[in-house]
Amino acid sequence: MRDHGVDSEFIASLDSAGYKNLSASDLVRVRDHGVDGEYIAEMKARGYQFRELESMVRMRDHGVDPEFIESLNSAGYKNLGAEDLVRLRDHGVDGEYIAQMKAQGYQFRDLESLVRMRDHGVDPDFIESLHSAGYKDLGADDLGRVRDHGVDGDYIADMKEMGYAPSNLEELVEARDHGVDPSYIRSLKEAGYEQLSLQELRRARDHGVTRGFIERVKARGYGKPSLDEVIRLRDRGLD
Repeated sequence: MRDHGVDSEFIASLDSAGYKNLSASDLVRVRDHGVDGEYIAEMKARGYQFRELESMVRMRDHGVDPEFIESLNSAGYKNLGAEDLVRLRDHGVDGEYIAQMKAQGYQFRDLESLVRMRDHGVDPDFIESLHSAGYKDLGADDLGRVRDHGVDGDYIADMKEMGYAPSNLEELVEARDHGVDPSYIRSLKEAGYEQLSLQELRRARDHGVTRGFIERVKARGYGKPSLDEVIRLRDRGLD
């Protein structure tokens, strides 16, 4: 026990906190995990007291401390259970993040929506990038979906520069999913196919139509075929 820092002072601090007659193995485990009388007292002052010490150990292991609890209290989330505290801490949802999201207009009774947004990388900078691009008041699920599919302010701005700024952000999500990006659009424009719709661009991309393929088609005497003709040639195995 001495090797683990278990001494009379440590045992006395646990006794004072209400945890008496602990076994040697329990004393070592509690000491190894940084749970002492001071931590127990601070947590007790915030309403967290348990018959068994395992819950204290678990919270300590996950970084749940008085400062973290206070930050949540200040953000309006009080009297959370031990497991809720652990889950929030594990997912990086603290008072600062909650306050930042609240400032962006996102406040929830349940914390699960904040956890999901945090997990998907939705932060104030990402929301601001969408706002700057003209996409505001998106729901939490929409923000997560957009983030997951790689549609951010830079992509939106680049697509807008190429002439694509749909009012429905879902169109850009689909374009991104199909590999339609500014460089691909530019390559088709250079091949003579300008002002294609996003649907046409997705279709061309899905069928493997590239600038190089179009140039080979032209070189074989097809003149300037329509996009549908190019796709048909591609599907027939022309290379």
